[in-house]
Amino acid sequence: MIQEDREKQERERDQILKTLTEKSFAGIYLVQDGRFCFLNEKAASYAGYDCDELMGIKADKVVHPEDWVRIRTDARAMLRGERSSPYVFRIITKQGDIRWIMETVTPISFQGRPALLGSSMDITDRMEAEENLRKSEILYRTIFETTGTATIIVEEDTTVTLVNTEFEKLSGAPKEYWEGKRSWTEFVHEKDVDTMLDYHRLRRIDPDAVPRNYEFSLVDRQGNVREVLITISMIPGTKRSVASFADISARRKAEERLRESEDRYRTIFETTGTATVIVEEDTTVTLVNTEFEKLSGGSKDYWEGKRSWTEFVCDRDKARMLGYHRLRRIDPRRAPRNYEFGLVDRQGNVRDIIITISMIPGTTKSVASFVDITERKKAEEILRKRERELEEKTHELEEVNAALRVLLKRREEDKVELEERLVSNVEKLVMPYVEKMKRGPLGKKEATCLEIVESNLRDVVSPFAHRISSRELNLTPAEFQVAGLVREGKTTKEIADFLHVSPATIEIHRNHIRKKLGLNKKKANLRVHLLALR
Repeated sequence: MIQEDREKQERERDQILKTLTEKSFAGIYLVQDGRFCFLNEKAASYAGYDCDELMGIKADKVVHPEDWVRIRTDARAMLRGERSSPYVFRIITKQGDIRWIMETVTPISFQGRPALLGSSMDITDRMEAEENLRKSEILYRTIFETTGTATIIVEEDTTVTLVNTEFEKLSGAPKEYWEGKRSWTEFVHEKDVDTMLDYHRLRRIDPDAVPRNYEFSLVDRQGNVREVLITISMIPGTKRSVASFADISARRKAEERLRESEDRYRTIFETTGTATVIVEEDTTVTLVNTEFEKLSGGSKDYWEGKRSWTEFVCDRDKARMLGYHRLRRIDPRRAPRNYEFGLVDRQGNVRDIIITISMIPGTTKSVASFVDITERKKAEEILRKRERELEEKTHELEEVNAALRVLLKRREEDKVELEERLVSNVEKLVMPYVEKMKRGPLGKKEATCLEIVESNLRDVVSPFAHRISSRELNLTPAEFQVAGLVREGKTTKEIADFLHVSPATIEIHRNHIRKKLGLNKKKANLRVHLLALR
């Protein structure tokens, strides 16, 4: 009876043990002499085997070779009571896959001999998740570090918990200075702190209620102030936020320089004194100055961004100028830089314009300046008309000059004819009587007078007097009379007696005549010189 009860109890115990091992979520097995002597289906399934396939097989057959040494070390430490936490190792399944197992072992007695009771769980999914998480963390940490943008993570209490290398450079302080020790308010300029604290609080209530991007002034550890653009967002499911910073100090300076440049060139554009416009490739006028407003009769609001330049060009010039417009954008050298055209203002007045136009480098825009030459063209027309009139008058004067030349020639001919007639009359009508008188009885004085009369008559009909006067000798009448008598061969005494003056006076006249003839310092004979003047 007692034996039956004992057997019954053993059967119940075996049934309970079997139920526990079969229904357990853990793999359970017994290892004796290094071989499996019992294992449940869960334990066998981890390695992809049936229970019967593993019975009697060495337990380390399924262990990954790289983990043999470590698993023995961990198991022995646990058996000696030196380790209480489960250890982890890898197994190789029947299909050749690798799976992760977490195991604990306990020493027991089985069938009167020492054995190991093992309890294990397949943690492959968890290990893979942890590995993926680790890789993800490495990936995102790498991205966080190598993004090229200064980036930080901050807590709800404003503590900076993570910074990257770029933020170290931007802030001028290492990670050890910031992480877990400082508030982001430390690097924000005092003028921006209150606004950014409000953003910080509101972002944790409603992220959409505050801007994601905005600018502020950052003060680095050296006290330098930088203009920074921040991009900030909440990390989903947390109260943390991640913020990245772009140093826009250089850009702000460049923008400031650009604004100054634009202001400078806008001022030049406005005050150049010449009507100027900027036009797009589609012929739209995008910018005009005050002078062009005056020239065109239309305001900036009328032109800028709304009208084509073809609107102010005369119909006769549009096709030509549109051709230039297209060519200029293909090859600026193929279109003229300066030319004339007719401009029609808003009141319909047509003005003559000379245009100077060039492409703006690196764009398809062109800038054109206009000079009103209407008055100049009118002046040129008047000048051309006067030139034509002058040409006509010049032609008339040339005709008059030709007529005068004819008249002068005729006068010269008449003069020569008159002289010839005079000479002929003197020679024929006067000189014969003079000769007759010379043969008659005459006193000395009368003979001298007759000689003088004859001499003077010959002078009248000879070029002597003309040659003497033409030399501009400025002879006085008395000197002229003395010169004539010297030429006739009269002595000083004879001339003095004839003119009823003293010989000294005649000598004075002779000296004056020699001086005026340039003979006063020469030994030339005065009579010979006077005769040579014929």
